[in-house]
Amino acid sequence: MLNAPKTEETTATATPIIGIESVIPQNSEPWWKTGHLIKLNALLTVPIITGYLIGYDGSMLNGVQSVPAWIKDFDNPTGARLGLLGTAQIIGAVIAMPMVAFMADRFGRRLPVFLGSLVALLGTALQTVSINIDMFIAGRVFVGFGTAFVGVASNPLLAELAYPTHRAFLTSFASTSWFLGAIVAAWTTYGTFKIDTSWSWKIPSLLQCIPSVYQLFFIYLLPESPRWLVSKGRVSEARRALNRYHAGQNTDADVSPLVRYEMAEIETAIELEKLQNTGSWLDFFETRGNRWRFAIAIILGLAAQWSGNGLVSYYLVLVLRSIGINDPERQNLINGGLTIFCYGISIIGAIGVPHFGRRSMLLTGFAGMAVSYLIWTILSSINQQRNFEDTSLGYGVVAMIFVYQLFYNISLNPVLPTYITEIMPFTLRAKGYTVEQLFTYGAGLFNGFANPIAMEALGWKYYIVWVIMLFVWFIIVWLFFPETSGRTLEEVAQVFDGLDISSTAVEAMGEKVMHAESEVV
Repeated sequence: MLNAPKTEETTATATPIIGIESVIPQNSEPWWKTGHLIKLNALLTVPIITGYLIGYDGSMLNGVQSVPAWIKDFDNPTGARLGLLGTAQIIGAVIAMPMVAFMADRFGRRLPVFLGSLVALLGTALQTVSINIDMFIAGRVFVGFGTAFVGVASNPLLAELAYPTHRAFLTSFASTSWFLGAIVAAWTTYGTFKIDTSWSWKIPSLLQCIPSVYQLFFIYLLPESPRWLVSKGRVSEARRALNRYHAGQNTDADVSPLVRYEMAEIETAIELEKLQNTGSWLDFFETRGNRWRFAIAIILGLAAQWSGNGLVSYYLVLVLRSIGINDPERQNLINGGLTIFCYGISIIGAIGVPHFGRRSMLLTGFAGMAVSYLIWTILSSINQQRNFEDTSLGYGVVAMIFVYQLFYNISLNPVLPTYITEIMPFTLRAKGYTVEQLFTYGAGLFNGFANPIAMEALGWKYYIVWVIMLFVWFIIVWLFFPETSGRTLEEVAQVFDGLDISSTAVEAMGEKVMHAESEVV
């Protein structure tokens, strides 16, 4: 859980500070009894809710595929047509990707969230009033475009504003909002699918606007990222934001050892990163450490979609039909139950991130997913051979889907955003998120077209592909992913960039801290 902040601050001395733990205020009060942290964490729900929109979208599309009115209104799309419908949101996101990192670095983190929310609302409106499949697909493209803007900007904003001892938990917890959206969509669809008119699918579509409205109205109540402000020379604004939300002091004066340390860390990190990086995409290829980071961002982006989860996220109805579960009400009940289960597990995974190694969580997750997918494949094969007459085999597959989701949501889902935050330097952070998201959406685009076609053509044999991929990801993580848990950002940088760079950063930050403290004394 979130560590309690501390309220008694030690007097400044000229003694070098070893780590941020030495300047965290001492207090027995939990964060929810500390006014400035209550306000900060309440405001951080704005970037945290980003996943809600994506989760709602996937679950809603799963649900409406079994709604009779939707099937009738859109001529029961199948095969490539269904693939285009499933990937329309991803197409919109891919279109947005080249410009969103530039905007987040040039204009700050808040503006892309605001603009993305506007575009997502436009897409939701177009989707809801659709009178044919082309309008529905166009609406989903706009939703995807807006979601990309919001997602790439909100993740760094969350990481850069969070209280130091809360950061690992909050960046992981943010991913759980995906399931909150999925739960609302699944049960809304279940509650409306018996309506005889088009409102049986229009109501779930309309409710997709909730997170976008929330972010549109409240994003500018958050301060801008302190790291972005420092990178633009707006140091006093950055100090004021940190004083207000990390120390409870509404001033830009140097009044807090914690904020003094954070400012020194930010200024030094940005200065050193600017010496190594120019802010260009080519910086990813300049050093061995950056190439390593770039490769990990690509791998995580692909693994986020190419782990077999695409079948469950967007085409659960096809999977259920393939094992003989054809009743629409039963399909919606399974979809709704699965999302509630995943939400609970993802919260457990988020709580575990600060306490367990990122690498060990990924390895455990990929191993568990591979084994459950293998059993899922075997049961599906036997079920087909028996002509789907043995219902116990069908429900055995459903059980394995739940087991698979358990391992996915205690590992890859909560670890991915935290790991990207920890390995990327500030000057490449937004670009690193963009790389990860670009490959996530690209892999999802492939899934959207390939999954429905492959499921119709190959049936259970298609699952073998994902069993193999899960074992591949396990091996790659084992060989190439360093552990970041328990390390400071400087120590993580040492792993990627070598001892000299890390030592320089620590020495330079120590000099800044001591200089600031001597001025106060």
